[in-house]
Amino acid sequence: MVAITSGKVLVTGASGYIGAWVVKYLVEHNFSVLVATRNDEQAAFIENRFPEYKGKVSHINVPDIEAENAYDEAVKDVDAIIHCASPVVFTFEDPSEIINPAIAGATGILKSAHKYGSKVKRVLLTSSGVAIHNLDYANAKAGTTFDEACASWNTVALDAKLDKDSSPWLVYNAAKTRAEKAAWDFVSAARPSFDLVTILPTFNWGPFVHKVGALPVFLSTPGVLLSTFPVGDTSGATVGDWVDVRDTAELHVLALETPALGGERLATTNGLFAWQDIYDVLNAAGYDAPGKATKGAGAGKVNAPTLKAKTHKFLPGFKYRSFEESVTDMAAALKEAGLLQ
Repeated sequence: MVAITSGKVLVTGASGYIGAWVVKYLVEHNFSVLVATRNDEQAAFIENRFPEYKGKVSHINVPDIEAENAYDEAVKDVDAIIHCASPVVFTFEDPSEIINPAIAGATGILKSAHKYGSKVKRVLLTSSGVAIHNLDYANAKAGTTFDEACASWNTVALDAKLDKDSSPWLVYNAAKTRAEKAAWDFVSAARPSFDLVTILPTFNWGPFVHKVGALPVFLSTPGVLLSTFPVGDTSGATVGDWVDVRDTAELHVLALETPALGGERLATTNGLFAWQDIYDVLNAAGYDAPGKATKGAGAGKVNAPTLKAKTHKFLPGFKYRSFEESVTDMAAALKEAGLLQ
């Protein structure tokens, strides 16, 4: 087990909601960053987004993460890797369009690091809390708690027989779960010189520093929230666990620096939420959110399984941001982008 407190870190998915924050925190922790992007346009936005870090962020183009040996060049002179890249797509002709790139990206970067990453000491893979939760909330006992034990997997997503008519949410769950499982299977079989850590974020709220477009192109979780606005949430059901995206990103960096996290799965979660909880915060702050008629009918009113994280076992001084701070900061970013009134 190693502590990585300096050097160069390869970041994939740096143009995404979590990845862009990861880049920012890496530089603030005095790392230099090599971002793997699909094209020069993505790289230029990232480099220009943080002009104060000029010279600390460089890029290499990896146009197709599914391609054989896609990351061979990218891994050759880095001390660690943070792999955030994975499809966040909910439309498909065939589920393989989403699942195959997720698995190929996760295993491909590990294979490249194993062959050519002689300096690589640790690889972090951004998985998801859905790789743990089994989705069967209706039949879960009230108060059921899931955790990050390596034996805890979303068996529904692992075993599902998928086709073109499958639920997009189930396909997304399957992609994240199967990609992480494939990564652990590779490390177990290949026994590379580096160790693996997987980070499993739950629903991420908070502001964004990546480039966003108009809905429905904006597919990160703030965009998912906005997609509920036309009718609001009429079910009153708890959606799941939440975390601030800045906390998720910072925990990626702290996971590089913490020796004991080698070989661990680390969920990032700060408790349960329901859509109504977000609507309540937004309405109280003066935004025109739905759900005024059902104020207070949030997560506290519903029994649901939750996810217990090991964060404070390994990082006892870490403090998560509050729900109110996360939601109001997210709203301010959405308003600045012209996506929220």
